Amino acid sequence: MAVFKPEDLRPWLRERLSQPPPQQLELEGNRASAVLIPLLRRPDGPTLLMVRKSAQLRKHAGQVAFPGGALDAGESATAAALREAWEEIGLRPERVAIVGALDDERTYVTDFHIRPVVGWVAEPPAEWQLDAGEIDSVMEISLAELLATEPCSWLEFTALRRTWRIPRWEFGGDRVVWGASARILHGLRQRLL
Repeated sequence: MAVFKPEDLRPWLRERLSQPPPQQLELEGNRASAVLIPLLRRPDGPTLLMVRKSAQLRKHAGQVAFPGGALDAGESATAAALREAWEEIGLRPERVAIVGALDDERTYVTDFHIRPVVGWVAEPPAEWQLDAGEIDSVMEISLAELLATEPCSWLEFTALRRTWRIPRWEFGGDRVVWGASARILHGLRQRLL
């Protein structure tokens, strides 16, 4: 497994995420959204924070995802990702140092356009303040575990005259990631390897 020195990680992340520049879609209308990929400094090595959406939601109920949501009118993807992380899990924007972005993704069923924004959190809060209406829980995956783990399976299907391959990840316990979040994880892993 990879060993990361926290004092070296932020510049390393910036470098890995900058070349080549991420592919970006047009983010406009009510389908434009952004997610924050919070990388947390932990004593045993950096972790990646994800959330489990509330089972009561109309869309994406119970799914493992990143904090995020729709852009407000005139809002940038970075501002939206930070705002949503603050609203959903209580992560203060000033605690997050943005280190880059990943290739944009789309959801196949709901057709959301997602801009993944990556942030380094040198001082994570001792407790998360979850919005109970949206988030059931948070989970962390060590960055070393992500880099050492291949997707456990791939789903292939054809839609819109294109064949899609979607990874599915299992990190132990109920830490199963699929759909757009799994594709974002795969993109992050590819950039960091």
